[in-house]
Amino acid sequence: MIKKWLVLITLAMAMFIIVIDTTIMNVSISALVEDLNTTVSGIQGAISIYALVMASFILIGGKLGDILGKKRTFMIGTILFGIGTFTASRSQNLGMLLIGWSFIEGLGSALMLPNIQTLLRDEYEGKDLAFAYSIVSAIGAVGAAVGPIVGGYLTTFHTWRWAFLLEVLVVIAVLLLSTNIKADVLPAKKPKFDFVGAFFSVLGLFSIVLGILLGQVYGFWVAKQPFVIGPFEIAPFGLSITPFLIGFGLLLIMLLFRWEKRLEEAGEDGLFKPTLFNVPGLTPGFIVRSLQMAITAAFLFTFPLLLQLTFEFTAMETGIALLPFSIALLVAAIIGAKLTARFIAKRIIQAGFVLVILGLGIVVWTVTPDVQPSDLAYGVVFGLGLGLIASQILNLVFSSVDEKDTPETSGLNGTFEQLGNSIGVALVGTIMLATLMTGLQVSIEESTDIPEEDKSELIAAVESSVQLVSNSQLEAGLEEAGADEELQEDIMEIYSLNRTQAFQVGIVFLIFLGLIGLISTVGLSDRKLVED
Repeated sequence: MIKKWLVLITLAMAMFIIVIDTTIMNVSISALVEDLNTTVSGIQGAISIYALVMASFILIGGKLGDILGKKRTFMIGTILFGIGTFTASRSQNLGMLLIGWSFIEGLGSALMLPNIQTLLRDEYEGKDLAFAYSIVSAIGAVGAAVGPIVGGYLTTFHTWRWAFLLEVLVVIAVLLLSTNIKADVLPAKKPKFDFVGAFFSVLGLFSIVLGILLGQVYGFWVAKQPFVIGPFEIAPFGLSITPFLIGFGLLLIMLLFRWEKRLEEAGEDGLFKPTLFNVPGLTPGFIVRSLQMAITAAFLFTFPLLLQLTFEFTAMETGIALLPFSIALLVAAIIGAKLTARFIAKRIIQAGFVLVILGLGIVVWTVTPDVQPSDLAYGVVFGLGLGLIASQILNLVFSSVDEKDTPETSGLNGTFEQLGNSIGVALVGTIMLATLMTGLQVSIEESTDIPEEDKSELIAAVESSVQLVSNSQLEAGLEEAGADEELQEDIMEIYSLNRTQAFQVGIVFLIFLGLIGLISTVGLSDRKLVED
């Protein structure tokens, strides 16, 4: 029995370390800044570059599975991941971290991720395949949730370097267990690699994701500040660099589709077949998967931030608080896999989105200015909904195409996943900051307690440098600025109220994404994934 699931265990472990990697980095920023003698911006830049590399090369990772073999590509990616994480663990400066973690490990992840799904399809079928897809998808979300516990514990009581070294041990285990994966059977005529398509794909996706990531710093339309390269300041017509980067990326993606269509019509090998988007239910499947990833990533950004800033939870306390959500997600994913033979996948996914919307509604209802940790909803219903979606969507996407098209479909699916991740976090962060800034401006202007002579200076400070911070961080900043005790109390009260409102609006935005996801399910295939 155990032998039957060894491939699933191997690939689930691989998925786990890919996902947990970033969350560990997120809770270790302060320690990394001190140990590597760098800045917060430098570490955040390393995290952003990792996301850029992964999103840019994931489509190529799927195609290489066709050319080199799915298992071989997965193994190469795993080895690169191991080299990268070991290099990161030995980092003495930011440059070494960028090389090991952002570039080598990011590339390894891009080769591993799309081939996890294709290897599952090669190994399992029917109910077993449905169960395998649901577990791998759920493990991804659970890994993101428990990452703060692992990272918080190791950083607090040992060192952040142990987080990377433990990943090396998991990599070794994955490589040893991968002997259970079937050997590749390559076609007699090996497909050619599409270098032109790869160029358009990498540069286009790089530009889009970079634009999204820079949106929070430079603004999504009007420039908050100019983009500086050496002596040059770039802010044409007062606009942010973001729309130009995203527009340039979209132009390259349009050229990519024209190029790939030309290759497909000529019967030549390309990066993917544009006609795949004509497969019934496939494009809605990509959209639903992207929205699921966007909601999950945005929640795992917003909710921990809420706990850490409102209640000043530590990284470990935050991770423990997320355990009910993680357990609910995993349980629902297992139950959803069991329901595959009884209900069509579309209905299970729709039920999942209903629970997601309901669960987020419960969370936002409990987020009030005077809420205590014991009164807060911790996302159990929301986790159940995500688990049901996770149990079906991957199998529904990959079962829509012929087996020979699975590597390309996996690459496209992985690209939509990473775009969902990036867009979800960037948008919810921007929306919360905009809500906070607007609320603070109005509250300061309407306040009868703040002296009139201080209002214009405070509003200007809000417009130039508002951030989501905890009460203790704000108090320290006010003391450093020389504010008197009465003014501190007034500002603290105003800030706390508007910070809560910002989190409420952020979660409401996730409800909006859930509604879009529910509507998008209309286009999914009306079929059971497993027959009774």
